Amino acid sequence: MSTSISQEKVISPSQMKLKQRSRYSQMRKIPPSPKDNRKKASNAASSDRSPRKDEVRSPRASTRRTSSSSPRSSPAIHTTTSPRIEPAVQKIEPVVQKPKDADELQTELQQQMLASLKEPDASLKALLDVLTDPSATHHRRVNACGAIKTLTLKKTNQIPLVRTAGVVSSLTTVLCTVAATEEERTRCINALMQLCIPEENWKMVYLFPHTAEALARNMADKYPQIRYAACLSTSFLAKKNRKEMASNRILMYAIARVIEVDKNGNLEKKSAKDKKVLIAARLCTLKMLLHLSKDKDVSPKLARMESITTALVTVANHMEKDANILCMATLTNLTRHPDNLNHLMFKVPKLASIFVTNVEGSEVECGKCALYALQNLSCDSNCRQELANTANLLGSVTKAAFKHDCPEQQLSALHTLKNLSDDPFNLVTMTNTPGCTATLLALANNSGSGMAQYLACDTLATLSHWLLTLSARKNTKLMGDEKDGAESGAKRVEMGRRTFETSTYQMWT
Repeated sequence: MSTSISQEKVISPSQMKLKQRSRYSQMRKIPPSPKDNRKKASNAASSDRSPRKDEVRSPRASTRRTSSSSPRSSPAIHTTTSPRIEPAVQKIEPVVQKPKDADELQTELQQQMLASLKEPDASLKALLDVLTDPSATHHRRVNACGAIKTLTLKKTNQIPLVRTAGVVSSLTTVLCTVAATEEERTRCINALMQLCIPEENWKMVYLFPHTAEALARNMADKYPQIRYAACLSTSFLAKKNRKEMASNRILMYAIARVIEVDKNGNLEKKSAKDKKVLIAARLCTLKMLLHLSKDKDVSPKLARMESITTALVTVANHMEKDANILCMATLTNLTRHPDNLNHLMFKVPKLASIFVTNVEGSEVECGKCALYALQNLSCDSNCRQELANTANLLGSVTKAAFKHDCPEQQLSALHTLKNLSDDPFNLVTMTNTPGCTATLLALANNSGSGMAQYLACDTLATLSHWLLTLSARKNTKLMGDEKDGAESGAKRVEMGRRTFETSTYQMWT
């Protein structure tokens, strides 16, 4: 059966597409899920980061990060992605190490030194165990001390013994023990003194924990031989441990007691032999203090150590010649530091009087040291009035300035007068001192004195300046009969102005 297809029911392909489009437009749209949105966002971001196919980029440019602000970025690329939020980067500040103080450095050096010590052999360890064993008998301990002392007498053993564990520490333990007998302490301090002789041992011996305490205890010992050995050991160690010793108050106090050995006439009660040993111990400590005072960093600490300055002022001019020179030289070195002047002048009683006494004395070296000290003290403006008001100071300095046989003392005295004249309050004191102005005038007119003439002229010019400053006031005064005023011929004159007019009394013309 043949079927016929009518022309009207035949649909062309183009009409089929239009019907499908209208059908799709009438359907309800389903909103996208959040998961689809995240995928689209990630795909868009990856497509923005990846280079486009139509872009022509060089291999070098592909490795470089492009940014909108960079002048080298391609102007054809415009990214519309949101700005990226960079994570907060914490700034790592460099750790500033604080400088270590003297105690920390000393502790580190002690630890390093103790770690580097070698172990003793069996025989030496047996001797050291006897020294530190409290149950050992007196005779065994004395014999052990004598054996170690014998070992230290040999020069080749002195350096290795210090670097052997237990040798120095055992000696200091016996010296710090209150119950130790005189014989034990004598042998141990002599052994320690022998170990202090080599220069290589000076720093190392003092680094042991109880060395300073042992030396301080035995410098105050009642037996002269022990005291002298302790003082001599300390003088050796002071050459390499200046700052540490000056900061140790116990050690400084012991040194002061050695200096004041004859404070109440104690030496007269001793025998001739003991007296000689005690004087030698005092001379040894004075040499050590002179050595310490020559260090610029140690001088302020030493000047503020009350026990030392008081002892030096107390024994000055009451010792033998060599000891007095060392004492005055130490005090003079303390005045060389500018930071010490005000403290020495106002915190150390009778210091200026001691200098005046030595200027007037017969000992040339002590007088020279005293004048140098006064010259240094007069450089401080706060000390000048106090110096000028010290009894007999200006008179003794004036006499020293007039001496022609001692040029060094003369120049030092003139420098002192010049420094004192810089203070205007010393004008009256200096002009009232007998012979001060006359000495300056005589030296100013002496053309053969050289530097002395210059200093004398400079001092006179300074004094004249203060006189002129006091008299030259900018005010006027009415001179004449004040009752009648201007009618009696009174006139107003300027005070302080040089008129060069002569005044007469009823002179006939």
